[in-house]
Amino acid sequence: MNKWDYIKQYQQAGTYVFMALPNQKHNGIAGGFHNSFANGDELRQWVTQHPDYQNGNVGIDLSKSNLVVVDIDKHKHNGMASILSWFKTHQIAPDTIQDTYVEQTPTGGLHAFYIIPSGQDKPRNVINAINGVDVLSETGITVAPSIIAEGQYQQITPFDKIKPLPQWVYDLANGLGIDLQILTEQNIALQTGGK
Repeated sequence: MNKWDYIKQYQQAGTYVFMALPNQKHNGIAGGFHNSFANGDELRQWVTQHPDYQNGNVGIDLSKSNLVVVDIDKHKHNGMASILSWFKTHQIAPDTIQDTYVEQTPTGGLHAFYIIPSGQDKPRNVINAINGVDVLSETGITVAPSIIAEGQYQQITPFDKIKPLPQWVYDLANGLGIDLQILTEQNIALQTGGK
């Protein structure tokens, strides 16, 4: 698929797509990622007016879109270990992430995408809901087939596999994870004698 095929599939799902500069994650024009469009022709017209973005990366404006992304990082914290531990604590199947549309980020993290059903509220945008895991609902996010210095964003599961937003994402965004994470850290400290 070429870049415009990716954009078409995103927009057909009701998302607002923005263009970032080549090899970047941001849109440098006033308004930033809010320079987003649900219509391919409008986006193409915007690119024509801003030719620096012709070969740019693709992003989704989550603030306007009916999507939420669970961002599992591998930077400072091991987000995968955090989310798997959280799933275990909440009796959620560990492979639940693979049930929806998932992309791998250039740094080895994962973005799990969920559609917000009509009439359902958006979860809060929470950075570090648990160590290395963000719930993103009000920001811009870079998506496939974008390329940055570290590598390319890649689809792991097909886009048509995208699922409605599950309750556990709301639980994560509403702080259920933080209390349990603190308790888990306290239990580990007790078991190891506070070391």
